[in-house]
Amino acid sequence: MDRRQHLHTFASLGLLGPTLPASAALAQDAKPDRVKFNTYDGVTLEGFFYPGSLGKKGSTFLFLHQPKTGSAAQEGWGSLADALTKQGHSCLIFDFRGHGNSTSVSPDFWNLNDDFVTGLPGHPHNKLLGQTAATRKSPNISASAFPPKYFYTLVNDIAAAKMFLDERNDKGDCNTSSLYVVAEGEACALASLWMASQFSLKKVDIASSGPRISGTAFRPRISQIERITKTYPAEGLDLLAGIWLSYKPSIAGLVAPVDRWIKEISLARGKYRTQMMFVYGAKDTETKNHSKRYLASIRPGYDPDKAAKDSKPGDKPANKPPVKTASDQLYTLGIAIPDCNLSGIKLLRPEFSTTTSIAEYVTKLGEARTISESVQRNNRSASMIWQQQANGPVLVAKMEGESMLRATPIQLWGAPGL
Repeated sequence: MDRRQHLHTFASLGLLGPTLPASAALAQDAKPDRVKFNTYDGVTLEGFFYPGSLGKKGSTFLFLHQPKTGSAAQEGWGSLADALTKQGHSCLIFDFRGHGNSTSVSPDFWNLNDDFVTGLPGHPHNKLLGQTAATRKSPNISASAFPPKYFYTLVNDIAAAKMFLDERNDKGDCNTSSLYVVAEGEACALASLWMASQFSLKKVDIASSGPRISGTAFRPRISQIERITKTYPAEGLDLLAGIWLSYKPSIAGLVAPVDRWIKEISLARGKYRTQMMFVYGAKDTETKNHSKRYLASIRPGYDPDKAAKDSKPGDKPANKPPVKTASDQLYTLGIAIPDCNLSGIKLLRPEFSTTTSIAEYVTKLGEARTISESVQRNNRSASMIWQQQANGPVLVAKMEGESMLRATPIQLWGAPGL
């Protein structure tokens, strides 16, 4: 297939610029670090981190593989990470719990009940993996044994990955104030749930008025009477875009309320809006129809087929969006791979030039929406809450001194209880 054909849609939208920024010409192929980090409920996740040369001045990319069948080692992720790190950006691809190398769990993983002394919540969702004492002592888990509903817990793996990236951000290795999520298949739905939750996640300052004793006479618990004195902007404002490789509106075969999540992600909030890039095979009718429906809900009047048909070789970008209109979803678009019925990470095969197209898209979106330079996250010392509406109910996401977020309250976004 002629690479120029595949990029005509980008030309018609004004998304083509220099193939790579000048600084990228000196970049070498990325050499990733093997990394490990933990989830709040005791799973050790493993993956690859690609530090970018731009560090705090670049963007950061979080790659999410297909649940059940995918892994961080799949062919395609590495080539995309190479292309993005050549632009100076940083990337993380990791194995979800029970996949690839992410199978080890600590004994705490099987603690199903809240701790009455510390007040820390237990992990009752993990009872879905087995009811016997022997099962609950296993040091390893496998996705092959996960019941369908359990795959919703993978949203907490994404949260753990973000906390890991925040730590690397504070070391100057990446920039989580400018974050992209790249997902394939059903991981797109998981990513959408996580991204939607980020617009309710906020850091807060808390004042304590002293200890009190609660619980029972037999199981007393000392806690603090706390008051929120300041609420900071939502974490979701750092999300530049979701890049979807064959978006599937289900999680482990269970239909998910992704329309709600996509609407939440793409709402106008101040100066900028989170953008979306839907990539699909032109002959993959089901995925194509899903993508076009989501695009119509986000960007009324935009037809990816018409945009591709109207573009011709040598066309000048007649409707190149000026910098000030980056919030108007003009960088939310659909890209159909001609003569292709493949899906997911297979769309990153070299013959399709998808990797180049994504790199070009990132370059132009970065020019339109000036990359925010990173700020220190200091997550360990921060308190955080989930609050969907101003002055609405507050749920504790983490307290000062806790190293990671607690379980995402997925029911708030229409997901099933576990």
